Amino acid sequence: MRKMHFALLALSTATIALGLAPCPVRAQTARKFEPGQLREDFQIARHSLEEGHGGLYRYTKKVELDRIFDDAEKSLDHPMDFYEFYRVMAPTIAAIKCGHTNVSMPPDVREESESLPWLPFDVKVLESKAYIFRDYAKGGSLAGKEIQSINGVPIAHIISTMLAAQSADGDIQTSRQRGIGGDFAVNLIALLGLRAPYEVVLAGAGNNKTETVQVAGLKHQDLVKMSKALYPQDQPHKDFADLKFLDDGQIARLTYSSFGTNTEEGQAFMKRAFEAIQSKGSRALILDLRGNGGGEDELGKLLFSYLVDAPFQYYDDLVVNKWSFSFFPKYTDDHNDFALPKEVAELGADGRVHVRALTHPNLGLQQPSKPTFAGRVYILIDGGCFSTTSEFLTQAHFHHRATFIGEESAGDYYGNTSGSVVKITLPNTKLGIYIPLVAYYEAVGGNHEHEAARGVIPDFPVQHTIADLVAGVDRDFSLALELARKGH
Repeated sequence: MRKMHFALLALSTATIALGLAPCPVRAQTARKFEPGQLREDFQIARHSLEEGHGGLYRYTKKVELDRIFDDAEKSLDHPMDFYEFYRVMAPTIAAIKCGHTNVSMPPDVREESESLPWLPFDVKVLESKAYIFRDYAKGGSLAGKEIQSINGVPIAHIISTMLAAQSADGDIQTSRQRGIGGDFAVNLIALLGLRAPYEVVLAGAGNNKTETVQVAGLKHQDLVKMSKALYPQDQPHKDFADLKFLDDGQIARLTYSSFGTNTEEGQAFMKRAFEAIQSKGSRALILDLRGNGGGEDELGKLLFSYLVDAPFQYYDDLVVNKWSFSFFPKYTDDHNDFALPKEVAELGADGRVHVRALTHPNLGLQQPSKPTFAGRVYILIDGGCFSTTSEFLTQAHFHHRATFIGEESAGDYYGNTSGSVVKITLPNTKLGIYIPLVAYYEAVGGNHEHEAARGVIPDFPVQHTIADLVAGVDRDFSLALELARKGH
């Protein structure tokens, strides 16, 4: 089952920058929905999650989540436009604390949002502070400056509002800060109702002085074009993986930007890569997984199999709520009944359905792959390491097979809820809800439910500053290279 991650607008704002002159808001988001319509949509969303979500109470206990949902429904007591309803639903869904569970705008609202002038900056959120990473309004002169307020709204309120609506696994903050930084401009519109022109107050140099700048927004399509032209290094990698050698082949650097969607292609690349590493006689491997949001889960297991020389367990269990679903399929595009064939699973003592070992390639005893790499492994991680990637990281950490450098990874150590992710569309507001059906549990022992809900913590944490990011300084890799050369 392929892991999937959905962002607010299903696009990466790492490639986003500016907009043009203000555009009038169209009638779609100006339309008011009556309380009865809002409550109907809310109840459909809640019932669908309760029926289908494989790990609904994995991080937030039922009594607490019920309270959150009850309070949200009570707030739907007056007419609301789409954005007002969105501002109720997004933090309510985020309270589930599942990175594969998200809300999305309907196509017409998304188009409308993209036609509005966006804040003309790419933003990085570090240690709960917001900084301008790419400045498209003032020729780059504002890059590196800290934002203190926007249109009179303090940045602390902006960040807290965005964090509350950001879906992510467990209690991991690196992924949340990364997510709101990437979607900062559209979140200003959707979550905070801020519009162009933007008055941005920036921290000044010394003596608590501030600097105020007025910037007009730019259209989303122009932001994308400018980002590609000015900062090609920010664009997604065309290849899902890349292998390079340093120090006459003594150190291999294997970069995985994604585990992709093609298992055969991934298998072939991995075999070629480790054969090349063996032929070079590399004694150390720097594995760069930063920003890798996942892909085919079988490829995560396969990568780990090249790093060990003995059989191992990878998944402990895959769990689905029931054999078939009758409620939420009515609100999917194809109305698929999502019935689970009896031969692929069995009913457990807990009343839930457990997938049989022979059904998924990552269940059961796994065998190492040849050629095995037995040298030192240094893995670069950050808040973008999610889903399939986080599963691999858990196994590498649990088996003491690597040294980890960077910041806490995005996926929960003990597993996630993903696999088959279905989208329902609420009938009145057309808000989309993504619901993962399968709860994945890693074969690492311990209590899987209501743990600390954290990712892999690096052995060597690296504090990233906005100055380093703007200058393109890669402290993670520099440290990994230093350790590899020393054999530490």
